[in-house]
Amino acid sequence: MSGPTAAGTAPRRARRTTAHLALVDADGRAVLPADRPPGEERLAGARIGFGDDPAEVARAAAGLPAEAPLAPCDVRSEVAEAQAPGGVPVELHIDRLYYTAPLAWAPDAAPGGRRVPVRAAVALPAAPAAADLAEEEAERAAPVLRRFSSYGVVTDPAGRILLSLIAPGFPGAGTWHLPGGGVDHGETARAALRREVAEETDQRCGVGELIAVTPHRRTRAPGPESPETDIYAVWVFFHAHVPDPRPLRVVEVDGSTADCAWFEAPDLARIPLSATARRAFTTLSAAGSAGE
Repeated sequence: MSGPTAAGTAPRRARRTTAHLALVDADGRAVLPADRPPGEERLAGARIGFGDDPAEVARAAAGLPAEAPLAPCDVRSEVAEAQAPGGVPVELHIDRLYYTAPLAWAPDAAPGGRRVPVRAAVALPAAPAAADLAEEEAERAAPVLRRFSSYGVVTDPAGRILLSLIAPGFPGAGTWHLPGGGVDHGETARAALRREVAEETDQRCGVGELIAVTPHRRTRAPGPESPETDIYAVWVFFHAHVPDPRPLRVVEVDGSTADCAWFEAPDLARIPLSATARRAFTTLSAAGSAGE
């Protein structure tokens, strides 16, 4: 691990996102490759480039066909120092997305390694490692903005759903939005969601399972450097729960949230929803229909 340069300059900060896949058997256990000793196995994984679909990256890393069904199962974050070309130190924040796929979709003979709980497979050291992720992608012609954001389908004991109203002057102004937002450098996706729920609604929530991952792309959109920016985001959605609701209020000052409220499920069809909220509810509805 590298430290500051000789002149005392702190490493440059950078963000990376990767996708990984675990094959699971009929009992729901991950089947690991047999090419390494126990504890040193590596799940298939690869870097997510600007504009890539994370699920497609995971399939390609594992050699699965495009039609192989995937289920998102976890997000893990790490901060590590590495050296970019030329010896420049870089402090990388890496968000790693994990998927599962049925073992029957394995491209060749079934892997012959250990069978472990999926959570144990996800906890293995990940590849590509930080050293393999230090190099920047090739520059693009237009200004770009890349984001990794965490949102919650937040419920209470009565089954209500918590939403926040986007303030004037922000994209989607006047629509009801899932609590959440960008994940800060050094922050995990779950910690970011807890922070955002507290800032936007003054509620304390527990964050549960990852329920969806989706990419989002906008071109020629307003950005910090240009009014025509190519924006690429990866949105992760968790189920979150507020066990003891208290009076709602917006805590953040001069932020993107104008109001917040609890809604019954039938209300969602009668209120204007943000693109993020629509994407989450559509994904959940499709997953529910597939499971019936």
